[in-house]
Amino acid sequence: MKVRTSIWSVLYLVLFTATLSAQSRDSLLETIGKRPEWKAASPAKPYDDTNIGALAGKSAAALKRYGLVGATVQDWANENRRVRLTLYEMVDPSSAYGVFTLERDIERVGFASVPIGTEGFRNGNRTYFWQAKYLVKLEGDSAASSALGQVLSENIFGRSRKPAVSEHLPPNNLVQGSERYVVEATGLDPDLNLDAAKLGFEDDVEVASAKYQVNGRSVDLALFLYPTQQVAKKYADEWDTASPADTPFRKRVGPLIAWIRGSRDPDVAKQVLDSVGYETKVTWSERRPDITLPEVILTIFTFIGIALFFTIVAGFSFGGFRIFMKARYPDRIFDRPEDMEIIQLKLDQPLTRKEIRP
Repeated sequence: MKVRTSIWSVLYLVLFTATLSAQSRDSLLETIGKRPEWKAASPAKPYDDTNIGALAGKSAAALKRYGLVGATVQDWANENRRVRLTLYEMVDPSSAYGVFTLERDIERVGFASVPIGTEGFRNGNRTYFWQAKYLVKLEGDSAASSALGQVLSENIFGRSRKPAVSEHLPPNNLVQGSERYVVEATGLDPDLNLDAAKLGFEDDVEVASAKYQVNGRSVDLALFLYPTQQVAKKYADEWDTASPADTPFRKRVGPLIAWIRGSRDPDVAKQVLDSVGYETKVTWSERRPDITLPEVILTIFTFIGIALFFTIVAGFSFGGFRIFMKARYPDRIFDRPEDMEIIQLKLDQPLTRKEIRP
């Protein structure tokens, strides 16, 4: 039973992985074309890192920086409403989320959150959302864009997980939509007023930032997640030496450093920094085997059957070998006369009486 369960698990994993790897931008567009209410209004136009500048303009550099696989643009029509779909495929969900935060930061004013995909927003006639490794841009009527976005979202496979550093942004007093994820110095928010050369991008630091409202005051929080605690301590010590006045506005927890920018009020900084934490967890990811009594009994008898099978095979093998050798080489290997010792009971002989006389 356990072996069979393991085999099915492996087969399911192989099939699921093959499905994910087989999903592409073209296959996603085909799922829209199968819906009777949507018709392709223009041919699909693909882009890659060689010509993405013609599509994204100034955002092309950011797309390459975060890891662009490719993009496809196609117009879709629903009755008399038309929507332009731009589908960006990134290397992983973290990349898709990072570009999404940059686009939202560009819009900055006037956007509204929309319940499409993992996270989405709309500003004017433009709708953005991210899901798994895809960033989706929809331009057109809001109702039609939402309907097309829902169709696309239902057919995107894969997990949608934010980067680890973004998960540590405290939710209290957070200005919704202000989160930003940075992987290179050029993507750093200028409002943070930080020297990118001294932050450790060469040591693979990941940066997340967001705005907070505390007691009517707006402050920026920057989080720096380093590969190890030792690397984080090195940079924290360097900053404490270079700018000791900023020490009350910084906090290090393990490999994570939090830095308050845009405020010199220690009370405001403390209120935000107290919500920042980092906890290392070791979890057992394998499911606990919930074995029932019938499965236990079946397993026991299965092993008994296996043991009996090997016993019978061994017995017949030895017996067959002995018979073969006695027939081929009689009295030479088995039952040789000189090695035989026969104990006889002599039951056919008369009884001899012996008496002990005094």
